[in-house]
Amino acid sequence: MSLYSAFYSGLSGLSTNANALNVIGNNLSNINTVGFKGSSTTFRDIFSTSLGGVSTQGNGNPIQFGLGVQTNSVSQDFSQSSFQSTGNALDMAIQGNGFFTLQTSDGRQVFSRAGNFTRNNDGYLVASDGANVMGWNRDSTTGVVNTSASLSPIRIDASTTASAFATQNIRLGINLNASTFDPTSTTPASTPVSSLTTPIQVYDSQGNAQNVTVTYTKTGPNAWSYAASVTAPATIGSGATGTLTFSTTGTLLTINGQPATSANNPVLGNIDWGNGTAVQSVNWNIVNSDNSVNVTQYSAASTTSSSFQDGYAAGTLRDLTVDQNGVITGTFTNGQVISLAQVALSSFTNVNGLVQTGNNHWGQSLASGSPTIGLANQGGRGGVLGSNLELSNVDVAGEFTKLILSQRGYQANSRIVTTTDELLQETLNLKR
Repeated sequence: MSLYSAFYSGLSGLSTNANALNVIGNNLSNINTVGFKGSSTTFRDIFSTSLGGVSTQGNGNPIQFGLGVQTNSVSQDFSQSSFQSTGNALDMAIQGNGFFTLQTSDGRQVFSRAGNFTRNNDGYLVASDGANVMGWNRDSTTGVVNTSASLSPIRIDASTTASAFATQNIRLGINLNASTFDPTSTTPASTPVSSLTTPIQVYDSQGNAQNVTVTYTKTGPNAWSYAASVTAPATIGSGATGTLTFSTTGTLLTINGQPATSANNPVLGNIDWGNGTAVQSVNWNIVNSDNSVNVTQYSAASTTSSSFQDGYAAGTLRDLTVDQNGVITGTFTNGQVISLAQVALSSFTNVNGLVQTGNNHWGQSLASGSPTIGLANQGGRGGVLGSNLELSNVDVAGEFTKLILSQRGYQANSRIVTTTDELLQETLNLKR
C-alpha cells in the first residue's frame, strides 16, 4: 500500500474526531437549555483492503489494512433529567416518556420536552418560539373538556368568566334557647324575648346578591314557628312560614307537623326579586341527606353557628394550575374551580429516529414512526408537573471527559498526517 492510504486514514480521523468535538460542543452549549437532550458520537472503521493481492498469511489468516474511520452514529440521550420549580403555573415538565405536541405558525406538527409555555395576546398557550400547544379545550356548551374531540390549539382567555349560579340550597346551623321566655307562662316581662333572626345572603339567576331573613319565635314548650322574609320590592310565596317542634332533650322532632327527615325539608318557593330575574325556589336543608339535624334546642343562647348556600355571582379568572394529567384548571374570583383545557402528549416507537428541527423541537421521520397522541399517564406516556421545567440532561463532567478523548484523538491523527507528509517529501527528494 502507498503512503497515501495512511495520509487519508489520518484525514478521516481528523474529520471524525472533529465531528465528535462538534457534538460535545453542542451539548455543552446547551447545558442550560430547557428540555435539552444531549447526544453522543460513535465511530466505525472504514472497509479494509488486502496487501498486494495476497489475502492470507501462511496460516490462512487474512492480511488486511484499515482505511480510516468514519462517524457511525450521533445518538440522542432521552433519559429523564431533573426538574426546576419555577412558580409559573403554565410552566410544565414531563415526568416519564412523551413529548408536548406543538403546531408551528406554518402548520407543521412538532414535538418538544421544553414546557416553558406562556399565553399570547389572543390567549393561546404557546411555546417560546410562538408555536401553539395542542390539546383539548373546554366545550362552552357542555362545560367539560372533551378529549375525544380533535386536537386544537389550547386557548385560555384572561377574560374567561365563570357564570353565575342561582342559589338552590341553604343550610343554617342554629341553636334555639330552650330556657328563653315562654309566652304562655307567667315569667316576668324582663325575661329575654324568645326569638332569633338570622339573615343569609343568596344569589339570583343573574348572580346578584340578595338577602333572605328567617325569624324564629317560641310559641310554647319545645315549639317554635319560623317565618322567612325578603326585602321589598322582592316577594316570597309558598313555604315562607312553618313550625318546628323538639323533644325534651333538644332534638328536632317535626317540621311543619311532619317527621324531621330530609324528605320534609321546607322549600322557600316563588321568590320574585322584582328585578327581572327568574322566579326562584330555595331548598332549606334543616335536615341533611344523612338525616343529621342542623337546628337544635338546648339551654344555651339562641345563635347562628354556621350558614351555607350554594349560589354564586359571576367570576373572573384569578389563578391557573396544571395537574399530573395535564389538565389546566382555573380558579375564579367567585370561588369556582373549572377545568379549562388539557394538554396532549405524544409518544413514539423509536424516539432516536426523531429529527431535531431547532427551537427545542423534534420532527417525526420514517425511522421514528408516527406519533401516538393521547393523555398524560396513559399509554406509556408520562405525567405532567405544573410550575416546573425539565432541565438539560447534559452531564458536564462526562462531556469534559469525552472532550479530552476527542482532543487526543484529533492530535494523534494530526501526527499521522504530518508524519506521512514528511515521508512523502522524502520520497520526492529521492531524485536529487
